[in-house]
Formats: sequence, structure tokens, C-alpha cells
Amino acid sequence: MEKYLFNDGTNIIKEAHTAEELKSLLLTCTDPAKTKIWVFDTNEWLSFTEFSKKYNFISTPTAVAKRNVPPRIEENGETETPGWKRKIKNFVIIISVIAVALLVYNFTHVGWEKVGPVNFTASRPANTPYVNSDSLIQVIETQRGQSLDKVTKTNFRIRNSWPEKISLKLTGDKYSNKLTNRYENLEFSIDNSTGYNLDNAVVQLNTWKKAGIDSFRLNNTDTFRFSNIGYVMPAKRKIGNDYKGDSISVSFYSIKSKVFNFCYSSEKESNYGNNNDKWYCKQ
Repeated sequence: MEKYLFNDGTNIIKEAHTAEELKSLLLTCTDPAKTKIWVFDTNEWLSFTEFSKKYNFISTPTAVAKRNVPPRIEENGETETPGWKRKIKNFVIIISVIAVALLVYNFTHVGWEKVGPVNFTASRPANTPYVNSDSLIQVIETQRGQSLDKVTKTNFRIRNSWPEKISLKLTGDKYSNKLTNRYENLEFSIDNSTGYNLDNAVVQLNTWKKAGIDSFRLNNTDTFRFSNIGYVMPAKRKIGNDYKGDSISVSFYSIKSKVFNFCYSSEKESNYGNNNDKWYCKQ
């Protein structure tokens, strides 16, 4: 009786008791290079090629039928999206992103109407009321029993009337929509007519929101520093940012000049408690 052993490279050895059984096994092997056949009457393992030549077996092994591969399971448990569905899904995502971008654009740009130029001048600060400098000089001279020199009088007058000699302006463009206002192309201008250089000045830009019919609440504050401000021409600075708010205002936060012993601060009532010369300072 014929007997063969068949190994297709998977380490599973099958027995074939007839040449027909062996032929059936050979026709189903997927990798002839790994296939070996043991012929009992020769007591040796033969490769597929050696067996075919020696025993005149010329048939080509048939390919294993392609299995129906189930859709790949993703880690989240969802099946892989077919190509055409994935394209539709990507298209919907792109359309959604464009729609959101258009909504943002419409809200931030469309609907704004230019309502006029911006031209604000800083108000006189509450901690620096109008005073009669000449009257104060007379009081001081009477108390001291001697006249003040010309330079001292000049510096005294400048310190007590600085809001008339140092002005702060803000110019630009104002736009409006149903919700609020927007301020663009803003520029600060400090006009120093004291006849002396200012060492530095810090200015504030405030935006306000309506809190009632006739009331506002502070929305945002930015500060800007100027240095070495001359008196020949105004010092100017453009602001790169746009600002939104129902109203806008500007003011001096602080000013300093060593030349005429001047130090103003919006957070103080005076430097040394002397209301006759509130902003005198010795640096």
C-alpha cells in the first residue's frame, strides 16, 4: 500500500494513503517552496520541485480562494468607513468649517458702519482742579516774608496749571453695529507747551460698556508709555490694536519732568500733602 506524509510548511503533517490523496493535498498547498513530501519507499523528504520531477507531477498548485475579509474594527469599536462614505464625511466637515468661518466673519466685519472720526481730548483730572497761581504765589511770599525768584514762580505756575499746557488727544475711526462700537486706526498725540522736556508720560486708554440708561462700567484698560517728550512738536504714536466698546476715553496715568520738579500721578491727591503745590517733587 502506498503511503505518503505531507507537510505544507505549517508544521502540520498529514498522511496520504494513495497517490490521489497526495495529489489533492499538493493541489491545495499555498507555498510550494515550503512544501515537503515523505515517500515511504524512499525514506526521505522531497521538496515539491524534487517530487514533481521524480514522479512526473507537473500540475501547478491552485491558489487558495480569497476569503471574505470582514471590515477592520477600529479601537473605538466602529467599523472602517468605506472610501465613498469617508469622502462624503470629509466634505461635510469642510462645509461645516467654512460655514462657521463665514458666521465669524459676518459677526466681526459685515454689519459694521463707519459713523465718523474719533477725536477725543483727555479731560482735566479731578485731582488737579483749577487754581489761581498768582494768588497762591502771593500767599507763599507773604508767609515767607520774601519774594520768589522768577524761575521758581514759572515752575510753580506750570506745575499748578499743567492740564492747560500738556494735552492728550486720541484720533481714529469709529464703526458701529447693533451690538457695540469699534475703534480703528487710533493714534495718541501729546502736545507739550511747557517749554521744558518731559522725561516720561504714561497714558491710559479705557473702553466702557453700558450698565444702564446713563451709566457705564469699565470694560478694559491699556497703558502706553512715552519717553523724552519735547515741546517743539507733539509726540505721536499709532496704536496697532482695534478696540470694541460702547464708549472710549483717554487720560494721563502719570507724568514726570525733573527740569521743573514735576511728578503727576492719577492715583494720588498730592505728592507731599501740600495743596498749594500738589505735584512738586524733588528727584
